[in-house]
Amino acid sequence: MQFVGRQGYLRWLDDEFNRVAGTQSRFLALRGRRQVGKSRLLTEWLRMRGHPHLYYQALNKPVDQELASFTAAVARSSLGSLPAVAAGGARWPSWEAALDAVASAGAGGPLGDGPAAVVIDELPYLINNDGSFEATLQAAWDHKLQSAGILLILVGSDLAMMQALTTYGRPLYNRVDTQRVVDPLNPAEVGDLLRVDATEALDTYLMTGGFPKVVAARAEHDGRREFLQAATLDEAHPLVYTGGQMLTAEFPSEASARSVLEAVGAGERAFGNIQARAGVVSATLSDTLKLLMQKSVVRRDDPWSARAIGKRSRYVVADPYLRFWLRFLTDRTDDISRGRGDLVAGDILASWQDYAGTAVEPIIREAIERILPDDRFGDARYVGSYWTRDHQTEVDLVGTKAAGKNDRIEFAGSVKWRARRFFGEDDVKELSDLAPQIPGWETTTRLVGVSRTGFTKGVHLDVELTPEELLEAWR
Repeated sequence: MQFVGRQGYLRWLDDEFNRVAGTQSRFLALRGRRQVGKSRLLTEWLRMRGHPHLYYQALNKPVDQELASFTAAVARSSLGSLPAVAAGGARWPSWEAALDAVASAGAGGPLGDGPAAVVIDELPYLINNDGSFEATLQAAWDHKLQSAGILLILVGSDLAMMQALTTYGRPLYNRVDTQRVVDPLNPAEVGDLLRVDATEALDTYLMTGGFPKVVAARAEHDGRREFLQAATLDEAHPLVYTGGQMLTAEFPSEASARSVLEAVGAGERAFGNIQARAGVVSATLSDTLKLLMQKSVVRRDDPWSARAIGKRSRYVVADPYLRFWLRFLTDRTDDISRGRGDLVAGDILASWQDYAGTAVEPIIREAIERILPDDRFGDARYVGSYWTRDHQTEVDLVGTKAAGKNDRIEFAGSVKWRARRFFGEDDVKELSDLAPQIPGWETTTRLVGVSRTGFTKGVHLDVELTPEELLEAWR
């Protein structure tokens, strides 16, 4: 698959590698959801730069098997004379001995003339199967690795575990120099890879979430319809299997997490409605939602205005691809496996416009925040949405100066992601009627329109945003 984008990550890795000076090492932690492209990013960076390196990916096996696999990785590495030692039959009986050997290949050992990169991928597997690994790594870092002249990079797909890795009381607390999250390809990178216009890039992002393998599969087809028709013929297609693989890896035994997530994915957003659909008691739902938010799978939204509004929280699936998968594919594998993927593709295409009109809203809010500050939007720096308890009043976009308390709102906006009709005066009137109901609205509050297809000439809006301008927010 073509490697596109990721320029910010590549620059960051270059900067960190260049900061390894003499015998002084650097310690990084990289996390991101499974299939997001962490390993590909590091592999491409090492290939392009040609740095001496060791790349080891844990296998979720017992310690002795992990050490044997580590030995094989060392034999494939370019750490001075160490690969020849490993290929010659060397065996390290423990992680202490293995990490000591890596340290000896650093600036004070066989390399001597420059830094090297050492990558330990899928670190959570090692921690799960060896409760002492964190402490072992801490001791190795403190006594030898930090003075070996290496860039040590720990990588993991368990977001919660990787985030907790450096918290107070854990062995690696205060050791890691920098942590970073690897996100999927952004909408602009999706457009670049597929060579499609801004509208198609954003619609494809809603379906693929920017996950590289799914986007690559989409690149094999001329359009979304052809892509869906091909994907739903095969239960092993990346669009179909990736979602289940992600959830199995992150929630292997938490049945309540799956049932709650499926309820949210089906469109239930209020606490009571999620509880009724998932069939769990209130306390279990509270704990499960906390877990899902901790793992960045579910996001809680609150109404955005000039004052705090309680007890109106809504829960949504945070990841665009997972949201699509839960809505359309999670319970349709039987149809696909029996050769009736045409039914699945037909249902997706029939529902797509309604689905995309709502699913695109958080993407648009993120895009506008990337554009800010911009005088067109007043003093706004943050973007949310607003709704009343009875949902009779809903405003897609609300911009404020601060994320917390505000005296006023800077703008109110409406998103119309229609396939054929322009944003017209009737849409402006609807927004003009709803906006004054938001706490903090003033007569000077700006009106913003976002349209998939364009605007009727002469509409009375302060800001008109098209897909092209939204996509530019990621460039």
